[in-house]
Parts: sequence; C-alpha cells; structure tokens
Amino acid sequence: MSKKTENLLYLKAASCFDLISLAQTSFAEFLAEPGPEALPKYYRARNYLRDAESAFNEAFKEAKRLVGPLPPYSSPEFERWRNEYLTTYSITAAGQDFNALRDELLNDSLVSQYMNPEDAVRLLAKNYEAQSSGKRKLANLKVRILFDRLGETMNAARGQAKQARDKFQTGG
Repeated sequence: MSKKTENLLYLKAASCFDLISLAQTSFAEFLAEPGPEALPKYYRARNYLRDAESAFNEAFKEAKRLVGPLPPYSSPEFERWRNEYLTTYSITAAGQDFNALRDELLNDSLVSQYMNPEDAVRLLAKNYEAQSSGKRKLANLKVRILFDRLGETMNAARGQAKQARDKFQTGG
C-alpha cells in the first residue's frame, strides 16, 4: 500500500479558501469599478469561483474517503493506515469535551489561517451537540467545522457573484 506524504485534505481545503478569496476580491473590484474596462475582472472572478467550487468538491471527496464510513470490502490494513494518517496529520480531533476541542481547534494550523477564533468557536458551539449525539463521531468535528466555514465563504462569494452578474447584465 502506498503511503501519502502530505495532508491532501488540508491542501485541497486551503486551495479552496484561497480561490474563494481571489474570487471575492475580484468581484469586489469589479463591483467598485465603473465601465467596461472592469469586465476582465468579472470573468476572472467567475473563473476563480468555478475553480473554488471544483476544489471544494475534491476536498469533500477526500474528507469522505478519510473520515467517512469504511467500505465493506476494505481491508484491516487500510483501516489501520487511515487511522494512522488521521492521527499523524491531526485531521480528527483528539479532545472529547467542548473546552478541549476548542483549544485543539484554535491551535490547528489550517483553522487559525483561514478562520478567526470567534468563527471557530461559533461553529464549534453550533455543531458540538449534533456531532456528539447519534452515530457521528466527535473526532470528525474538526472536518465538519472546516467544511461549514468553506460553505459560508462559498455562499458569500456566490452572493457577490449574483451582484456582479446583475451589474454585468444591466451594463452598469
């Protein structure tokens, strides 16, 4: 079995965050600038948003592969590799109570890079109860928070895209 040497989930999620940021910046520039000379910024922003959606889907597939249910045909070797991989790259949360999870989340490199502490704690509070009850594993809470934040920023970028499309269609 081949070993991965990088955390692909975090790489893909970081790529998605970066592309969303570029799209939001380009949409904001297009909305702020009058006239037809701003059109290249509109098309560039649309391309960034399309690429961000593609990166989001890739990251989501990787997350499902890493923290989703194991397929029935998977070997014990794969399960052992996956658990080692998740532990090595700190993809899953080790803490079991709210305060331990909050501290772990705030010390995570990707979370601290793309989320402010208030957003991280807000998303933790929002998801903690649902994740700790039922069939969901509390250890997967970090991944869920990451994708909630990606979804929020993606929706904000889509809102900007709608405003930009309205401006584009009215010729303003």
